[in-house]
Amino acid sequence: MPAGVRSATAPDVKVAREPGAGSPRRWMGIRERPLSPERRSLTTSEAAALLGVSVPTVRAWSDAGRLPVHRTPGGHRRFELDELRAWLRDADAALPAAVRAPPAAVEFPPCPALATVLVGRTDGVARHLSRTPGGAPGPVPRPGATMALRESRRYIRPLARALATGRTGEATDRALALGARAAVDGRHVEVIVADRRLADAAIAEATDAKRDGAALERDAVEILQALTEHVTAALATGIVLRGDGGARD
Repeated sequence: MPAGVRSATAPDVKVAREPGAGSPRRWMGIRERPLSPERRSLTTSEAAALLGVSVPTVRAWSDAGRLPVHRTPGGHRRFELDELRAWLRDADAALPAAVRAPPAAVEFPPCPALATVLVGRTDGVARHLSRTPGGAPGPVPRPGATMALRESRRYIRPLARALATGRTGEATDRALALGARAAVDGRHVEVIVADRRLADAAIAEATDAKRDGAALERDAVEILQALTEHVTAALATGIVLRGDGGARD
């Protein structure tokens, strides 16, 4: 698992108190406003990808009142993109460890069997990618079947080579370049969300293959998860280095 993802620290903010209460409660100011349909909102996992921290960290920060967050009528957290950008800017937040430059190459146990399985099951990765969890559309639309297959092939090829060789070099270089282009185009949010969806799809298909009895290396799925997190860190680094922070307008 890439180091630092769960160790980033949020900047301090004021904590409101209940009138006459002796213990602090969560800051509710921004939660009292409903989500605006004209403003783009992110799910918890998408906010975590944007900020470069783990999903549990985002949940903890929002529950503690450290992050601007809204609740849907069903109680789910939603984060307005503009508010997250403003939060990073106004709080002068340091870059999370997950978006600092990763090593040019990281070695790990090679998984050639998993690499072969993923290449052979790219259509399964595409099916996972085009599937919308819960049947509800997200803030960044998922690709249709044809585009999902194309994106899955582009993602799996360098990932499979990294798995086969036990080195991240090519996958890292590709992610850094992709992040830099996204910063220039102003599409860093869409690119990070797409990357995490592809990672989740690849991990889901690898898990399916293991359940189906594929002969994979020991801890192959966990190694894949760590590799995809490293690739995401490289992608975010490319955005930050080219876009002077990546979270600004």
